[in-house]
Amino acid sequence: MVRWGAKFDVDCPACGRPTVAREPDGLHRVFLPAALRPYSLAVCQSCGQALLLEPESEAPDTDPEELPAGAARVLWPSAWRPIAAEVPPVVGQELTRARECLSTGSPSSAVLHVRRLLEAVCQDHGVRGRTLFHALGELRRRGHIDAWLLTWAEELRELGNEAAHLGSGGRAALGRREAIDAVELAEAFVDYLYVFSRKYHEFQVRRGITKPNKSRNKIIETPAMRILRKSGIAFTVHPHPHDPAHTKSRAAVAAELGFPPGRMLKAVVVHLGEQVALAIAPIGDLIDERAVAATFGVPAARVADLSEVGRLAEAIAAEIVSPVALPYLPAVLERGLAGAPTVCLSSGRHGLELELATADLLKVTSARTAAIVK
Repeated sequence: MVRWGAKFDVDCPACGRPTVAREPDGLHRVFLPAALRPYSLAVCQSCGQALLLEPESEAPDTDPEELPAGAARVLWPSAWRPIAAEVPPVVGQELTRARECLSTGSPSSAVLHVRRLLEAVCQDHGVRGRTLFHALGELRRRGHIDAWLLTWAEELRELGNEAAHLGSGGRAALGRREAIDAVELAEAFVDYLYVFSRKYHEFQVRRGITKPNKSRNKIIETPAMRILRKSGIAFTVHPHPHDPAHTKSRAAVAAELGFPPGRMLKAVVVHLGEQVALAIAPIGDLIDERAVAATFGVPAARVADLSEVGRLAEAIAAEIVSPVALPYLPAVLERGLAGAPTVCLSSGRHGLELELATADLLKVTSARTAAIVK
């Protein structure tokens, strides 16, 4: 039979609630040099988790059963790992508050702070939107997060909305398990943005894949840029301001960049029966579906609608599909462009255009040329 020693009031990291921890017996106390206070090995009386404690005061030499539980700090296991130094203070503060709310038994408040963390991340990256939904989408379009992390962030945003509207629409109170999931996903989200992405960039710099960039808002490669780089094709990046609440037309982008509209290209996805292809033409021209069908030797061609384009190219708008990012699709370039020295096309992300030699575009896309505009 186990003989129990001193009692301590603690918040157990394992079962997540205030409880009493007890030393199995007095033999398990570890004494450090006289200048230091002793540590205690104890067991949570609720879940059985072993705990390493630092008592706030020395226990008197009295039968433990006759004494009230003393205060102690849990040293191990740690409920939360330290927040990385790379994480900005405004983001780290919201994560800390979310953890504190979870530890004090306020899951809804913890989830609200997770939502505020997402807002802080957008603010830190200089992203503004009409709503958090639009701001997160802009983070994705700028390449700060990938499609999976956007999905995570959307789940956290919706959970935060639920926490903010408890009691309306028949919503049930959020449970501790949901709050724990939210905080853990928020930690992963923050680590990806501020720790792992930076480490990967430093790895690329060491390997000579990319150059150091000290800017917080550095341009992150899109799939199209990566394909061009790996193919050894020179290209020029033309960034321009983008407001997700007021999306500009490609014609407006051409005017802003001072690029001839006749050499600013669009990539239109067309269905050729069971197959899919790309028709590449100047932004101001209409695609001649019959001409495209004749080029590929099929009875008919049909321009894909927006939902079909999104599933194919992971794009949010047809005008930002980059033909370079879809090298596996057969392509045709409007014949009138063949003599142009360079052309400008979408990088696959709003706010970023790519200029390259027309010959290189034909090479990387394996496109044929034909008269395909009306």
